[in-house]
Amino acid sequence: TNTSKTMPTNKKKNKQKKKSTVGGSSSAAVAASGSDETIINMNARVLEALIRLADTLAQLDESSNPVDVCVGDDAGATEDEAVDGDGSCDAVDEDLAKKTAAASLSDDAVAEAAAPGHNEPDIAITTSSADAPTAASARTEKSTRTPPPALPLSHWRTLPLPVESAYQILSDGAEYIHATSTKYALVGKVDSEEGGNLAVELRKGAELIGTGALLLFSESCGSSRSLRHHVKQSSRAILASMISLVRAFEDGSARGKANDGNNVGAQRAGAVWSACDRLTQKLPRGNRAAMRRELMVWVRDCNESVGEFEEVLALGPRDNDDGEDDVVKGDGEDAMMDEDQYAEKEMGVAKSSVNVMKCSKNLLGLVLKTCECVGEHADASSPRRDHAEGQIAEKNEATEVQTDGQNDDNTQQKQTLHDADDDDEQRKEMLQWISNLHEMARAVGEGVTNLGILLYPPLDCARTSVDEKEELQMRREEKSATELESCTGEEGEHAIPILGLTGLGLQLEHQLRALSECVTSVHNASLPMSGESIRDCLSEEVVEGLERLMKAVKVRCREAEEALLAWDQVDTSEK
Repeated sequence: TNTSKTMPTNKKKNKQKKKSTVGGSSSAAVAASGSDETIINMNARVLEALIRLADTLAQLDESSNPVDVCVGDDAGATEDEAVDGDGSCDAVDEDLAKKTAAASLSDDAVAEAAAPGHNEPDIAITTSSADAPTAASARTEKSTRTPPPALPLSHWRTLPLPVESAYQILSDGAEYIHATSTKYALVGKVDSEEGGNLAVELRKGAELIGTGALLLFSESCGSSRSLRHHVKQSSRAILASMISLVRAFEDGSARGKANDGNNVGAQRAGAVWSACDRLTQKLPRGNRAAMRRELMVWVRDCNESVGEFEEVLALGPRDNDDGEDDVVKGDGEDAMMDEDQYAEKEMGVAKSSVNVMKCSKNLLGLVLKTCECVGEHADASSPRRDHAEGQIAEKNEATEVQTDGQNDDNTQQKQTLHDADDDDEQRKEMLQWISNLHEMARAVGEGVTNLGILLYPPLDCARTSVDEKEELQMRREEKSATELESCTGEEGEHAIPILGLTGLGLQLEHQLRALSECVTSVHNASLPMSGESIRDCLSEEVVEGLERLMKAVKVRCREAEEALLAWDQVDTSEK
């Protein structure tokens, strides 16, 4: 009887124990599910912040000083790491703090992301929907578009303190992202909660990158267009690789278990490392390094274009001007070779264009040497006012009694400060002259690429205007009346010829005009504001090269005019 009474009681206890076990397992599963959802939401929030910062950097204009950039209404935090403890970097202002805060997660946002069931909006990287302009419209814009003024520079070789601070911020951010991405890829795969925390740490590194880039784009840093281009390119590359990494964990493609063969996270982390290494190791430091690199890139492009089209010219003219007959009658290989050759009537224009490319390459080399000469003189006359004020302050502290001799010293001190101010103004004008010359060289370097695009056989002789005769006559009359766009030398003035209305003719004319303006600027060598001559800064090598190039530009103008006229006459007679 006792046994029968205790059995139901034991069964009841066992049932309650089983029920409790099942309930505990269910609660643990719910808790784990909630944790995973929280971490996914955290990754999504960080991803959204990175995309906002990437969009902010994409809006930065390399050719002008920055204006207000819309970064969203929820940006409210500031980045303390943007300024050194002693406040040495004055370029960080309220506007900069707002822009950098685009990647920040406020406490409310973190709490919202941590709330279970938080619905995250769809996230996508916004790209420009504007279509690329057609070749015809681009050629038309070249004659009417006004290039932006050259940016004022604050330095050449020696970096001022704000620029050094900005580079340090970029370097610190890249190193922090490099180290954190490694832990994020390893830990985030197996531990979702810790991975979400590391995602927030990644965002902090991205804020440093954004702050450093915005600093170098600020007017007070005086960065050149070339430097801004490299900074923007390197910063956006890091952010793009970070977005790819965080997205892989946000959508779950990089998550799993240890040693399961899923290496998506490691691959994305490797891309982040490469982008960070490129910034820390290959980003040019200062205006001189960035501008010289861009000039050498243009010289390399010129060499490649010249070599490519000289090989085509070496093949000689094709046997038959009718390309279709060549394709039908010739064998496959011979027909393809004929298609890569110029017609007899095109050989003169092609040779003239290649000679213009060679002249452009030589001019870019001259500009590089000229900038180096003027830049060295600008660095030699670096700002002296601070040094002069320091010497005057030390002298005044050492003198306790005012004497007549000290009155003379005061007069001398004022003169010293005045001379230092004059040196500073001259230095600023020298740097501005370098910036102006580099922008002229940009037109030459980029023009070679545009000319090469139009130079592949067979040449396009189509007109770019319906009323070509009237337009051509009007341009010739304007040129005769104003005598603008000329190359001035010892032998007199030589105007840039009117080379017709074909796409190739317009581009050749544009290239010769760019060559002429650049050569003239070096020949005049006068400061933009005071008009003071700086020809004494130029080395003998630069002066000799300049004289040769001035004669070469005149020869290239005459060759192009004769070649285009002959090509136009043959084409007109055939029609």
